[in-house]
Amino acid sequence: MEPERGLLEVHRRGALVTLTGEVDLTTSDLLRTELTLACAESEGDVVVDFAGLTFIGSSGLHVLIETATALGERRLVLLGGGWVAYVVDLLGLTLEFPNIVVDH
Repeated sequence: MEPERGLLEVHRRGALVTLTGEVDLTTSDLLRTELTLACAESEGDVVVDFAGLTFIGSSGLHVLIETATALGERRLVLLGGGWVAYVVDLLGLTLEFPNIVVDH
Protein backbone atom coordinates (compact mmCIF):
# COMPACT_ATOMS: atom_id res chain seq x y z
CA MET A 1 0.00 0.00 0.00
CA GLU A 2 1.38 3.41 -0.97
CA PRO A 3 1.53 6.16 1.66
CA GLU A 4 -0.81 9.12 1.36
CA ARG A 5 0.65 12.16 -0.35
CA GLY A 6 2.59 14.25 2.14
CA LEU A 7 2.93 11.44 4.65
CA LEU A 8 6.35 10.36 5.90
CA GLU A 9 7.00 7.15 7.77
CA VAL A 10 10.28 6.88 9.65
CA HIS A 11 11.69 3.75 11.24
CA ARG A 12 14.95 4.04 13.18
CA ARG A 13 17.11 1.25 14.52
CA GLY A 14 20.21 2.78 16.03
CA ALA A 15 22.09 4.57 13.26
CA LEU A 16 19.84 3.22 10.47
CA VAL A 17 16.90 5.42 9.46
CA THR A 18 14.41 4.06 6.92
CA LEU A 19 12.06 6.47 5.17
CA THR A 20 8.84 5.89 3.24
CA GLY A 21 6.77 8.62 1.61
CA GLU A 22 7.76 12.26 1.16
CA VAL A 23 10.07 14.71 2.89
CA ASP A 24 8.78 18.23 2.49
CA LEU A 25 8.32 21.32 4.64
CA THR A 26 5.67 19.61 6.78
CA THR A 27 7.71 16.44 7.43
CA SER A 28 11.30 17.68 7.53
CA ASP A 29 11.21 18.27 11.31
CA LEU A 30 10.42 14.58 11.82
CA LEU A 31 13.42 13.66 9.67
CA ARG A 32 15.61 16.13 11.60
CA THR A 33 14.57 14.61 14.94
CA GLU A 34 15.22 11.04 13.84
CA LEU A 35 18.59 11.85 12.29
CA THR A 36 19.64 13.74 15.43
CA LEU A 37 18.79 10.67 17.52
CA ALA A 38 20.62 8.38 15.08
CA CYS A 39 23.73 10.59 15.32
CA ALA A 40 23.59 10.53 19.11
CA GLU A 41 23.18 6.74 19.31
CA SER A 42 26.18 5.88 17.14
CA GLU A 43 29.81 6.85 16.97
CA GLY A 44 30.05 5.58 13.38
CA ASP A 45 28.23 6.20 10.13
CA VAL A 46 24.58 7.20 10.01
CA VAL A 47 22.72 5.35 7.27
CA VAL A 48 19.49 6.56 5.64
CA ASP A 49 17.52 4.15 3.47
CA PHE A 50 15.63 6.17 0.86
CA ALA A 51 14.35 3.20 -1.18
CA GLY A 52 10.75 3.94 -0.17
CA LEU A 53 10.98 7.71 -0.56
CA THR A 54 8.98 9.27 -3.40
CA PHE A 55 9.96 12.92 -2.92
CA ILE A 56 12.48 15.10 -1.10
CA GLY A 57 12.18 18.86 -1.14
CA SER A 58 14.67 21.57 -0.29
CA SER A 59 13.77 21.42 3.40
CA GLY A 60 14.68 17.72 3.45
CA LEU A 61 17.93 18.38 1.63
CA HIS A 62 18.70 21.07 4.20
CA VAL A 63 18.25 18.47 6.97
CA LEU A 64 20.73 16.18 5.18
CA ILE A 65 23.25 19.02 4.99
CA GLU A 66 22.74 19.86 8.68
CA THR A 67 23.26 16.21 9.56
CA ALA A 68 26.40 15.86 7.43
CA THR A 69 27.82 18.98 9.05
CA ALA A 70 27.02 17.70 12.56
CA LEU A 71 28.66 14.35 11.78
CA GLY A 72 32.02 15.95 11.04
CA GLU A 73 34.37 13.16 9.92
CA ARG A 74 31.66 10.50 10.23
CA ARG A 75 29.71 9.60 7.08
CA LEU A 76 26.08 10.09 6.17
CA VAL A 77 25.38 7.11 3.90
CA LEU A 78 22.33 7.41 1.63
CA LEU A 79 20.97 4.07 0.38
CA GLY A 80 18.40 3.26 -2.24
CA GLY A 81 19.33 5.46 -5.17
CA GLY A 82 16.28 6.72 -7.02
CA TRP A 83 14.96 10.23 -6.63
CA VAL A 84 17.17 11.22 -3.69
CA ALA A 85 20.39 10.02 -5.32
CA TYR A 86 19.47 11.92 -8.47
CA VAL A 87 18.85 15.18 -6.59
CA VAL A 88 21.94 14.83 -4.37
CA ASP A 89 24.12 14.13 -7.41
CA LEU A 90 22.50 16.91 -9.45
CA LEU A 91 23.20 19.47 -6.74
CA GLY A 92 26.75 18.22 -6.20
CA LEU A 93 26.22 17.71 -2.48
CA THR A 94 28.75 14.88 -2.35
CA LEU A 95 31.38 17.28 -3.69
CA GLU A 96 30.55 20.02 -1.22
CA PHE A 97 30.13 17.56 1.68
CA PRO A 98 32.54 14.65 1.15
CA ASN A 99 31.09 12.77 4.12
CA ILE A 100 27.78 12.35 2.23
CA VAL A 101 28.02 9.03 0.42
CA VAL A 102 25.37 7.87 -2.06
CA ASP A 103 25.23 4.09 -2.31
CA HIS A 104 23.20 3.21 -5.40
